[in-house]
Amino acid sequence: MPTTASKNVTSPAPTAVVCDDDPMTRKLMTTVLEQAGYEVISRVDNAMSAIQIASISQPDVMLLDLVLPNMSGEDAIPAIRSAAPDCAIVICSAHDASTAIRNGAVLVVPKGALGELEKVLTALKVRIQKRAASR
Repeated sequence: MPTTASKNVTSPAPTAVVCDDDPMTRKLMTTVLEQAGYEVISRVDNAMSAIQIASISQPDVMLLDLVLPNMSGEDAIPAIRSAAPDCAIVICSAHDASTAIRNGAVLVVPKGALGELEKVLTALKVRIQKRAASR
């Protein structure tokens, strides 16, 4: 009887976008995402770019600051949700984010709470992989 080798098929890494106007914060968030197994497909410094990237790339996750030049992250959430409905928007900010949740953000992580961010990203990754497996 012939045997077949079992393939070790791994799902592709979930994709992420980082939107923060501070270059050091973007770099730090990118590192945390990559360590959590995400592919960071874009790093942007303003909400309009985040909306455009969301529309084009359909990321699984977006880490979004609230205080951004020209348009706040909070104001951008509905447009991001519309452009990429499956994207989990995680607010990373030191400011009050209660309105961001009402606008469609999934979670809020205080800026600088790296341990908490890692836990959130791990949980989201499991959810994303389950959703991908069910398709």
